[in-house]
This record gives sequence, structure tokens and C-alpha cells, in this order.
Amino acid sequence: MELLHLQNRLQNIYELEMNHCIDDYLITDLKMADARLQAAVNSRESLLVCQENDDLFLSLYLQHEILENLKFNGSGIHIHKDNINDFCLALEGTSHFVYLIWNATFQRSVTRLEMEIQAEIDKFIILSKYACQKHLRPLSAQLRSLLFESVQYRAGLSDLEYRRYRDANYFAAKYCRFLESRNYLRDGLEQDLLKELRRFYRLNLKDKLRRINYLH
Repeated sequence: MELLHLQNRLQNIYELEMNHCIDDYLITDLKMADARLQAAVNSRESLLVCQENDDLFLSLYLQHEILENLKFNGSGIHIHKDNINDFCLALEGTSHFVYLIWNATFQRSVTRLEMEIQAEIDKFIILSKYACQKHLRPLSAQLRSLLFESVQYRAGLSDLEYRRYRDANYFAAKYCRFLESRNYLRDGLEQDLLKELRRFYRLNLKDKLRRINYLH
């Protein structure tokens, strides 16, 4: 599964049109990163963004070992306990890339919090509905527990970073519980799910949080 396949999958889910290919922005060696971007790297996956006046410099850094562990092969990958963390990192980076590029196309500013919320939702949706073969899909309740309840945050986070990841986890978990409660993840309800996901995707942060709180 190439990163471009993940990008296309997200674009199909959310009905997005983009003229940018993630492969053109991917780096796996920090020596290749612009000096303005290197300082932003503090994890195995980082969307590196630097804005100077009207110019936006962007790269997606994924540690080389992540791609090696996933053994990308065409459009398929068998996800298991030894590679699910790396799969989630690759998907998170792809989600950030798609969300930022799509919003930038419409000159909409985005916050890091809404990018993190969207990435958590994307992981839940992709893993529960699209990533695995039908008979291998984890139950959504088990997946929600794995993604939102058994989470461990990276050591060395600043207080601001910790609060952002914690809040993203909290709000994304509430939204995904709503999707479960409406049975949107059941086979046969794909169109209802897509309609809800596409509407939510296009909301700004304030409206996203308002909708999540309204749903509960």
C-alpha cells in the first residue's frame, strides 16, 4: 500500500479534489529536509510546515523504518499487532497532508488541534471500514478502545502538545462513538456514513467541536 493509495482513499471518502501528490513531499532522511523544516522534527512522523509571507514550505517526514515495516506492496497490506502502530503513523501523516493541502487550496487556515482530531477519526474509519479484509475487521468497539482508551503519549511532549493530543483524542473518541451509535459502520450504510463524514470534514474547528458536543 503506497502512501499515494492512502491519499486517494482519503480523497475518495471525503470527496476531495487535489492536484498534489504526497510522494512529491515525502522525505525519509532528515538530511534531505530544508533547514527551515528540520527543527520541527521531534518524532518518527512529522508534517513539516514553514510559512514565509505567501510562500508555504511543506514536507512529510516519515522514518524510513516505518515504510520498511509496512512492506508496501501495491494496494494491499496485512495489518497485525507488529505493524499497526507504524500503519497508524503513516496514515496520520497522510491525513495531515491531505487536510492541510485541501484547506490551503481554499485559503482556509487550520489549527493543529483540528488536524489531530481529523487524523484520529481517519485512523478509526480506515481501520474499521477499509483497511482490512471484511472477515478480519476488528469490531469497532475494540478498535475504539485501542485507538482512544489504550493510548500512550510520546515522552518529552510540552504541556501545550500534551493538551492538544489529549483533547484531540477526547473529541475524536466522542465523534466515533456517535458513528457507532448510529450504526453507520454497518455494511449497507456506506452512503449514510460518507454523507456524515464529508459534512463534518468541511466544518471549521469551532463548528466541529459544536457538532461533537451537540451529538452527545
